[in-house]
Amino acid sequence: MSKPSTSGMKATFTQGSTMRHVVIMTTTSAIGLMAIFFVDAITLFYISQLNDTAQTAAVGRASYVLSFVMGLSIGFMIGASAMVARTIGAGDEEKSRSYAGTSLISAFAFGVIVAIIGYLMTDWLMSLLKAEGPALDYARQYLYIVLPSMPFLSVGMVTMGLLRSKGDAKRSMYLPLVGGALTAALDPIFIFVFGWEVIGAATVSSIMRVTFAGLGLYFVIGTHNMVALPTRERFVRDLHNILKIALPTVATNLAAPVGAFLIAQAIANYGDAAIAGQSVVDRLIPLTFGVIFSLSGAIGPIIGQNFGANLMTRVRSTLLDGIVFNLVYVTLAWSALYFAQDYIVSTYNATGEMERVIRLFCTIMAGSFFFNGFLFISNAAFNNLGRPLYATLFNWLRQTVGVIPFVYFGAQWGGLDGIFWGVAAGSVVFGVVPVIAALALIKKLTVQNDQGIEAVPIAS
Repeated sequence: MSKPSTSGMKATFTQGSTMRHVVIMTTTSAIGLMAIFFVDAITLFYISQLNDTAQTAAVGRASYVLSFVMGLSIGFMIGASAMVARTIGAGDEEKSRSYAGTSLISAFAFGVIVAIIGYLMTDWLMSLLKAEGPALDYARQYLYIVLPSMPFLSVGMVTMGLLRSKGDAKRSMYLPLVGGALTAALDPIFIFVFGWEVIGAATVSSIMRVTFAGLGLYFVIGTHNMVALPTRERFVRDLHNILKIALPTVATNLAAPVGAFLIAQAIANYGDAAIAGQSVVDRLIPLTFGVIFSLSGAIGPIIGQNFGANLMTRVRSTLLDGIVFNLVYVTLAWSALYFAQDYIVSTYNATGEMERVIRLFCTIMAGSFFFNGFLFISNAAFNNLGRPLYATLFNWLRQTVGVIPFVYFGAQWGGLDGIFWGVAAGSVVFGVVPVIAALALIKKLTVQNDQGIEAVPIAS
């Protein structure tokens, strides 16, 4: 059994009710995550008030490119928070601060690289989504302004993870809330008052991302003193250890944008109005199910600290509590979407195929999050128990095998309706199997722990 921490880095999650930790960390994390996506939702809302389907569809298409950078950012956030939480649980403050510094530097650098790649691939990706004419021009304008700010989003996301690994859920939540408030205040000015429309929306998004990073750095450095600049040798060693989790986690998180892109590609066959409707759906998903998305990042530090302290019973309890939380929340969220669909349609001035897509989501596809939630919970276990490749495997299976054939045959069977039925059906298997695998992994590690075998030692 590890010695209790005597440093300033207290292992908050190794004591008390695991369900209480799950609820607090998930809800506060969800508020923060939903605030990030609220930025995109409110931007799309304002753009939709221009009553120009081409601009609405353009912002929607651009979001699929930006989601790849978001996947990278979330991967680094999870990798960094896992290593920092594990070292906090083991009582090693020096390693924790070094890992934090390395993760921030790396996140910015990789954010720059991916933003450049996104810039170079913009036209090709837009062509895959059937963008042409004014819709293509608007998408280009939006991306060329927003992409340079994406490295700052990566830094902001990592600071959120670092704050959660410290147990400071409150400040982690404040970061995106400030960004959301800034966007809500500036979007009408830049879009309508200045008359910049799509360019105005992109400018505000860039301002928000820089502010997000600056405030996050203030909290982790100025408030908690969580960051130390590593030596060159330490940086290489830290980065190697972080990438053991972050690279598979990045690969894991890139699976969802790929799946969303494949779905959007199928829907794009039904025109700009349908893709505009899917753009609304892509904003509704994180706003409604941001709590479920947050499960992986929120319960990860709880699992990580207890694993670092060799408290395997609490690790299993955390996973099961997450499953119960998921079932209750999705039931409530799906019900809310079903009864609110008329309001959603009117809010976004949706008609025709745009309205049809929104209603299909609210009545059919939203139910798939019962099983998507199982997958997110399993990801937290795999990433923090030293088996991140398991999460990568299951996520890619879900977003490829669980999407491509189901969407294809669904479209052949029922057209646009069939696509949504296919997406829902594909989620079932790839939600249940990962949970079973995660429980089996915990059982295996518990046996190893009881036998005195250190399952996944913390790298020095």
